[in-house]
Amino acid sequence: MGFLGKIRGANKMNKAAILFAFYLLLLPGCRQERVAFSPDVLPSQVILDLTLDESMSGRRLWTLYASRAVVWEKDNRIDVDTIKIVFYDENGAPYSQLNADCGRVFTRTEDLVARGNVRVTTSDSTTLLTDSLAWDNSRRIVHTDADITIRTLKGTIWGKGLVSDASLERIEIKSEVRGSADYDFHH
Repeated sequence: MGFLGKIRGANKMNKAAILFAFYLLLLPGCRQERVAFSPDVLPSQVILDLTLDESMSGRRLWTLYASRAVVWEKDNRIDVDTIKIVFYDENGAPYSQLNADCGRVFTRTEDLVARGNVRVTTSDSTTLLTDSLAWDNSRRIVHTDADITIRTLKGTIWGKGLVSDASLERIEIKSEVRGSADYDFHH
């Protein structure tokens, strides 16, 4: 009998306690993700201190760390809180790290979305700040339509929207570019 079956078999008081416990698990997460579960819509799993590796042909591409993950198998997604994602180069060395309040992993495509205080820092100290950022796994790019700030050792650039590789070496800022830096930006 699966977890859902166990809940359905519980008495009304136990069901209420279980649902309240699930609701409490969601409180520390991102405001957009806080939901109370109904008895008919429960996650497949709730995992604390998740580590998730993505690899291709034996080569590690990225590792996601999350304080909590809510797995929705039917929807092919995992909602994660307090996340850190480390991206690796061809030699397996880390070249950038993303930190955010919360995010979502689409398990079918391995695409990622990070939201809330998103910060990407590369091995050359370039930093990208925004409130949301998506990783397109098949195209190997990060992108957003939100306001962005990019800080390098050579200056700071602000703009709206961005498309880039994960190492922030090839950056396209979509609009409203301003600031100064000795960096190759395209808009």
